[in-house]
Amino acid sequence: MSLEAERGRLIAATTGCVACHGHRGEGLAGPPWQGMYNATVELEDGSVVTADDAYLARAIRDPGAQVAAGYRLSMPANVLTEAEVAAVVAYIKELS
Repeated sequence: MSLEAERGRLIAATTGCVACHGHRGEGLAGPPWQGMYNATVELEDGSVVTADDAYLARAIRDPGAQVAAGYRLSMPANVLTEAEVAAVVAYIKELS
């Protein structure tokens, strides 16, 4: 695992992300991160997006902007810096 991805794993573990996305990104109340990067994601409004860097970063920064279909639990807002968001995205990439 790259240093950036390892940093993202630690951020996810210490800021509560793993409570819904799982300790290994397996998904629980929130969508799984394993295999998510560059996957097609159906949103609750019926539209479809690709889970690329931009989508993942936006989903982390603004959780209510584009909600994945089937996940009614609202992701809480967070105060991650841009560098921390980038690290979590790097971790999600590694899981894919």
